[in-house]
Amino acid sequence: MFRRRLGIALSVTVLALLLPTSVSAAGPEHFKTTFSYTLADAIADYEAFGDNAGDCGSFVLLVDFTVQRDVTVWPDREVRHVKYIGNFYSSLDTTKSIVRGGNFNLTFSLDANGDPTGLTRTGVFEYAVIDGARVVTHVGRDEIDFATGPISSTPMAGDAVRQAVCDALR
Repeated sequence: MFRRRLGIALSVTVLALLLPTSVSAAGPEHFKTTFSYTLADAIADYEAFGDNAGDCGSFVLLVDFTVQRDVTVWPDREVRHVKYIGNFYSSLDTTKSIVRGGNFNLTFSLDANGDPTGLTRTGVFEYAVIDGARVVTHVGRDEIDFATGPISSTPMAGDAVRQAVCDALR
């Protein structure tokens, strides 16, 4: 009887050691992505579709950027830490530019099928560097329920800050 119990205990122990990944709950998935949107892309989109980042009266703002996303996915949510850096340009003279960037999190709520049901954004969504100083144009927290629409929203800094970007490129 003792040998039989010992044999069963050893068998269970060996199986537990050999199969931990299939029996244990899996941790979150992690991956990184990087992509760029160039000034040439911005010019092409502006000429083809009128896309721009703001109207400065005599010109519009064009942008370029390189984005790095660190993504972590759990069964109930996906978190994207987004950092980007690039420039604002004048559509009249693309030799004039100022630095822009952002550093924020996007958290998607997922249903049982892995489909997104909502989004929470937090952080510095955009800043510009004007005369050596970082000027934040959009910061805060936004929540969106995809079924009902916005829950709360942080307003953008407004026309005065956008005007400062335009003035810096004149």
